[in-house]
Amino acid sequence: MRVPRNSLAFVSAGVWALAGRVPLLHAEPALLPANANGAALACDGDDPGPDPVLMETARLRGDRYIADRASGAVAELTLDPRLQAATERLLRRSQIKYGASVLISLPDGKVLALAGRSSVDPAAGASELALRPWAPAASVFKIVSAVALVEEAGLNGDSRACYHGGVSSLRRDNLVDNPRLDRCASLAYGIGKSQNAILAKLAIQHLSPLQLERTGRALGFEETLAFDLPVEPSHLDVPEGDPLEFARTAAGFWHSTLSPLHGALLASAIADGGIMVTPYLVDRPREEAVPPSSAPGSLPDAAFGVPAPAARQVLTPEAAAAVAEMMAGVTRMGTARKAFYDRAGRRRLPFAAAGKTGTLYGKADRGFVGYSWFVGFAPVEHPTVAFAVLLGNKPGHQLRASEVARDLLAEYAAENAASLNARATSERPGSPVATAAALR
Repeated sequence: MRVPRNSLAFVSAGVWALAGRVPLLHAEPALLPANANGAALACDGDDPGPDPVLMETARLRGDRYIADRASGAVAELTLDPRLQAATERLLRRSQIKYGASVLISLPDGKVLALAGRSSVDPAAGASELALRPWAPAASVFKIVSAVALVEEAGLNGDSRACYHGGVSSLRRDNLVDNPRLDRCASLAYGIGKSQNAILAKLAIQHLSPLQLERTGRALGFEETLAFDLPVEPSHLDVPEGDPLEFARTAAGFWHSTLSPLHGALLASAIADGGIMVTPYLVDRPREEAVPPSSAPGSLPDAAFGVPAPAARQVLTPEAAAAVAEMMAGVTRMGTARKAFYDRAGRRRLPFAAAGKTGTLYGKADRGFVGYSWFVGFAPVEHPTVAFAVLLGNKPGHQLRASEVARDLLAEYAAENAASLNARATSERPGSPVATAAALR
């Protein structure tokens, strides 16, 4: 059985509608998994490959995860047992409606954790919730807008806009200068605080729809990502001829969806000097083509088929460095500060992390859902991991994705303390902070 694609209708106001339900007008709408039954890996139109891995069969054998292929052969996976268990535990602890998390090693692209869980649809797992764009990108899309403003318009983190309003919505009057109400702040402040009006006004003043769409596509939107399992492309529709809807798109209101895997890859491109890694889940040599074993239950098979494409440069190192510093501000002084620093200003982790939050709520098939995103990378000075956490909360409860990501990074830090300490003494060339320092 194949899982059908989300049943979406795009209405003139730019709002996503699902199954005929109209979301709250002041919130980004909710996209719930359609018929997420957990029984299949592929979406309509996807090619699952010659012998796809069945993720629902993943299990521990000794100290490694393995999973069955459709042929009955066994594949050895890259999943880290401690991090995978921690991810599943963190998604399970609060009985959230929907949740997913992805953790990717840098710079090699090895998937260390891949999990999805739903308290209202227990059969839904990683294939449905981590590899499909079942929620709007929300304010995570501000990363794309920031890249476009740096690469296409020549701005930097210190570029300023004068604005008013735009805290949790974006209206037409927020795009009009009003000296009586306006205050001025930088692009870096806009990313750190997720200030909608700043991103909207800078986009209106400095970008065209074509430039924003070009940047989004360069960063993987509307693209089938190379992976060992089928991945449904993230969606992007940049309106033309309507300044307000264009501004809303740039600020993260509507018009874009994002899968958790793609969110982690977006963070990886910022972390690694503009290079987006090719993630892999099956731990096998990727440069050879060897037929799989024919015996069901046999030892893990080697690589076969066409080699996976190499990591690719999707933005300039200069733009990556500039946006990386903006994302570092999200945890240092912005919307994720409470998750990563205590009241005395002490860091909760042994290293600094960078990221981007996204928060929204709306009505969908199963009633109210409060969405929370956090995508990012760590450590800031020498990134070794990129990640994404997406939660769909039930009414009256708002578990923040930034808190789940912090706890997951704490597990990562505990397991990799020795290597992280060694790496801290020699910054990896091309890291965001090192590159930014060289550019100053």
